[in-house]
Amino acid sequence: MFRFPRPWSKKRGKRFVGTQLRSILWEVAFYSGVFMLGVFVLSLVLLNRFSPETTQDLSVDALEDNSLSVWVFSILALAAMGSGAGGMLYRLMSVGASSERRSAMANRAGSIELIVPSSDDIARLPSVPRGAALTDSPGERLTYRLASENSQAGELMGPAILALLWNTVWFILLAVVVLGFWYGSPRYILAGLLVPFGTIGYWSFRYFLSHLRRFAGIGPTIVEISDHPFYAGHKYRVHVSQAGRLKFRSLSVRFVCEEETIFAQGTDVRVERHEVFTQELCDEKNVRVDPEVPWEQQFTLDLPRNAMHSFVGAHNAIRWKIIVTGEARPWPSFCRNFLVVVHPPGLPLRRSPR
Repeated sequence: MFRFPRPWSKKRGKRFVGTQLRSILWEVAFYSGVFMLGVFVLSLVLLNRFSPETTQDLSVDALEDNSLSVWVFSILALAAMGSGAGGMLYRLMSVGASSERRSAMANRAGSIELIVPSSDDIARLPSVPRGAALTDSPGERLTYRLASENSQAGELMGPAILALLWNTVWFILLAVVVLGFWYGSPRYILAGLLVPFGTIGYWSFRYFLSHLRRFAGIGPTIVEISDHPFYAGHKYRVHVSQAGRLKFRSLSVRFVCEEETIFAQGTDVRVERHEVFTQELCDEKNVRVDPEVPWEQQFTLDLPRNAMHSFVGAHNAIRWKIIVTGEARPWPSFCRNFLVVVHPPGLPLRRSPR
């Protein structure tokens, strides 16, 4: 029996009713349609108001009577364009993030703290990042849920901008052709250009959706820790969860200390990174991830006693990360980093509010 595909997904505990990837594609397509509808309506309004074919036979009183409808439809079109562009941008920015992380991003967008030394800690820890924003989201299994350092939105913005701009031009051209036929002055050359322009617009939108499908098909990676910040010589629990619907050739979790150096070479500024410490927490082969039950593992992280603490300077930095790496086909391989802060020894331990 044929069933119409549901353009949404619903979460019940850990189980999803419907396909989450399908809901993302439907949502992006809806916001794109709203934006294009606003572009088309605004083009019709402006061309109908200011084109010579429509104004030469109208009196001044008729133009004044028509001004109210012009303002109404213009405001509605601008509202559609703003809501469509804003909704699609927000959806692309949250690709690969969990529902809890998206909620934390929305609630704390005005108070996000960068991983730089805080002014409150200058006297005591002048070059150690406080990292309070790294743990702004409580965990489900452990105390804190970490935020990913990587963002997939940057790789999707190029195809998205190409598809939106080209299809915007096509809808403006369509409005010009429609008004030409409506007022009895058809533009056959522009009408003929609609076919090749529409083909390119269709290809660009499919190219964007294929990129979105590839990146959104790999579900969110969730990393939770038992305490934060870390201190040398202590043990901590780490919980890793990977959602999606795919089979990994390999899936690994590592705890890494990375040294970063910024220097000038001629007129160029170069950044070099080198891993000085690596602790393998997990390295599994042929991992199958079910869309209803994500892959979950809990590990014990042992921080050495002689570990260097986190450091951020003008040209050097020491960063500690939990890195989750996966290799899958036909989905693209991914590497997602989760920053943590290691404090120097001798400081009093900060107790968890839990």
